[in-house]
This record gives sequence, structure tokens and C-alpha cells, in this order.
Amino acid sequence: MLGKTLGKIDRFYPILVIVLIALSVLVFFSLRSVFNGLTNASEFDLGVAPSNTKINEKNLNEAYKEVSEKPVLKFDLAQ
Repeated sequence: MLGKTLGKIDRFYPILVIVLIALSVLVFFSLRSVFNGLTNASEFDLGVAPSNTKINEKNLNEAYKEVSEKPVLKFDLAQ
């Protein structure tokens, strides 16, 4: 009985195996390229960015003053 069953394997199963192997290879190379891209994107080249990080203290203090001294609007909900 088992010999007859194994002898009558449809064409579907070998084709399914070939398609699954092809898809697994495609997924493998896709994920490899994505993770290589993430690795390259996380590396920072110091030559690209300018090395002077000068903070304009006057503008920073003005912005802080604007935020901290901003009047608080109160709603009168008891009307």
C-alpha cells in the first residue's frame, strides 16, 4: 500500500518544493540586503558633518524666555 502511494506522487509536490526553495532564497537575499543597508546607515562618517558646533546663546536664551514667561490661558467653564 505504501509503495503504491509513494509511486503516485503528484507533480504538485516537487513543484511546491522548488517554489518554496526559490522563495526562501529570495527572502534570504532580501533580508541580507536590508540588514546590510541598516548596518551601513548606522555608521557615521565624521568627515561629512562640520566639526564646529557653536550654540547661539542669545537666541537660546530668548527662546527659553518666550516659553517660560508665556502667559497661561485659563478657561472659565462655570459660565
